[in-house]
Amino acid sequence: MLLTLIGMIQNQLVNLSKGPGMYVLSFNMERPMVYYRYRPQSKRYVDNSMIKVGKCINIRSRMTSYTKTYGYREFEPLPTIEYWKNQGYADNYLKKCFGCNLKSPHHHVNFEYIKETNFLEEQQRRYIETKVKEKFISSNIFGEYFDRSIKSELISFLDKLICKYERNKT
Repeated sequence: MLLTLIGMIQNQLVNLSKGPGMYVLSFNMERPMVYYRYRPQSKRYVDNSMIKVGKCINIRSRMTSYTKTYGYREFEPLPTIEYWKNQGYADNYLKKCFGCNLKSPHHHVNFEYIKETNFLEEQQRRYIETKVKEKFISSNIFGEYFDRSIKSELISFLDKLICKYERNKT
């Protein structure tokens, strides 16, 4: 069963492009999780009431990073070892998920929208991300994290912006 779960996660990620892209993610954890695993002491948490909008240079690599941040982890990043020791752990090999009680590989990330954007420059992706933030400012929780209730509207708006650029490139 464990190997099946690992295989399912890897297959989901292998099919993703290594090209640049934009995306919307949602989350299904039972408990809030720290938004950045290299700063476990952070007071910023992500939970299942949020969505994340973003841009990246390598879709597969970025999504892999999210599945590691928001899911089961064999170990925490090496630079955080002192933090974990101060929390009472022997080392950084915690073998746990902070979002639920499952003790096997899994993640709490739902890939709601992923679009490869080879036709966009990084500056254009940044501009689109800014336009999304401006349009949905009242639903912004922090950074690029928004209230989940606007997911459909936000995805539609994002897709229209991207498609507008795509049409203009052809």
